[in-house]
Amino acid sequence: MRRAGGCVLLMVLSLSAGAQTEDLSNPWDGPYCADPALRELMDWVSFQVSFDAGSMVPEMAAGEYDLSVHGTPQFATGLRGQALIAGEGSGRAIYPRGPNATMGTRGAVSLWICPVAWTHDKGGNTTFLMTTNSSFYLQRQGPMHNEEGRCTRHEGFQYLIRGEITGNKTLMAGTEKWPLGKWRFIVANWSWPTMSLSIDGGEFKSASVKSNPDESYFDRLAVGATGGEKTLIDELAIYRRPLTLDEVRLLFETFNPAASEEGQ
Repeated sequence: MRRAGGCVLLMVLSLSAGAQTEDLSNPWDGPYCADPALRELMDWVSFQVSFDAGSMVPEMAAGEYDLSVHGTPQFATGLRGQALIAGEGSGRAIYPRGPNATMGTRGAVSLWICPVAWTHDKGGNTTFLMTTNSSFYLQRQGPMHNEEGRCTRHEGFQYLIRGEITGNKTLMAGTEKWPLGKWRFIVANWSWPTMSLSIDGGEFKSASVKSNPDESYFDRLAVGATGGEKTLIDELAIYRRPLTLDEVRLLFETFNPAASEEGQ
């Protein structure tokens, strides 16, 4: 088991990643430690993988973290350090869940994604995080058009809960106007029966499942995808409780590369 809290989390990251960039060389100067509110929020993290070492090994796991890798994960320059490539033949990793993600009660996931090679005519689904029994999904649904050019499947980012107990519930944000190369911040909350989704620090959209699931309803965690259209994933974290809108906006404003560029 690997556990770390607050700034110690980034110390583990730095040592395991061998970070060479100025931003990552001294974790005590990093954003997680610089802001008291972020330091407090990090105490709620139960699982984190930043991909900064060009690796799928998590920096933080509240439970077992032995992973199995499927395919050959590929990496590229990310939001901070390295990012995982999802789609276009890249690989994915399967992790034990348990205390790493308390999906049967309440929690949250945050991650950044960046479209690299998205088409707006025909494209498959690109999965970022899911459970291996397909009860939980965070993915981008690719579009489909028929021979007459009519849309038969809309594209969008999806947060899905599926199965007999919960019913099939989807929260979706359209991605037709998302430009390539721009990072997007995703937060998915759950506190059953409610599920909610925020994009780029925006207000949460919510839905309710049919009946409350328990821990046995969800299987192992899968991060990344071999199929779908090329997308970068970075700074994935799972929390033991839902995030507030203020916390979502703090994370978005702290790590938003566009805000950093505007400040230069």
